[in-house]
Amino acid sequence: MSAERFGVQEARQRFPELLVRASKGERLVIQRHRQDLAAIVPLQDAAGGPSSQEAMENLLSLKGSAKERSAQQRTPGAAGAKARFQARQLGPGSRIALDGSALVAFLNDDPQTSRVLEPVLQGIAQGSWQGVISSISLMQVMEAALRQGDEALTLRYSAAFANPRQWRQVPLDGDLALAASRLQQQEPELELHHAIELATAIQNEVAVLVTADGDLAQTALHPVLPCRSI
Repeated sequence: MSAERFGVQEARQRFPELLVRASKGERLVIQRHRQDLAAIVPLQDAAGGPSSQEAMENLLSLKGSAKERSAQQRTPGAAGAKARFQARQLGPGSRIALDGSALVAFLNDDPQTSRVLEPVLQGIAQGSWQGVISSISLMQVMEAALRQGDEALTLRYSAAFANPRQWRQVPLDGDLALAASRLQQQEPELELHHAIELATAIQNEVAVLVTADGDLAQTALHPVLPCRSI
């Protein structure tokens, strides 16, 4: 895909927007008198282009970062996760949706969740699959950082999902809201945030939705992988 070009004056006026776009993987060229002058590029490009695995392993390194510093170590459940993730079940390029409950449990170093999510996140880091996250789940992840009162941690969480080659961030728009409402008509006991997660998964053609929420794991509307005993 060719880089989009901007004149110097337009780039100056839209600079904050261009920074955000570059942080999400775009390469933007600044022109003067219709001649390429400079570029705004993703940090990994400017630093010499680390591999996909190097670019995304920061999420794996964040395991346990959301645990409250005063909290006691959790005790693992008696049984492992109900369903074990099998890498061979997914072909190259498959999309995997992860909801906020699963991601926050992983960031809290929940043992059952980690057993399921570590191979999933490793596959995303290696570029084998693409992760999909809804805006509501991304908000839950950010809340986990904000509860720590650690702004630097919040920025690390944001950066962990910024690479569009590995993560697809899905905003809540009118089409998604309508799809979620229709799912609630099919399954009336479905809670609103569960309907949004399922609509996100279905519209983005994900192979499986990973959740730590026992209620969401019971749905028959889409394949779900529970990462905790239910």
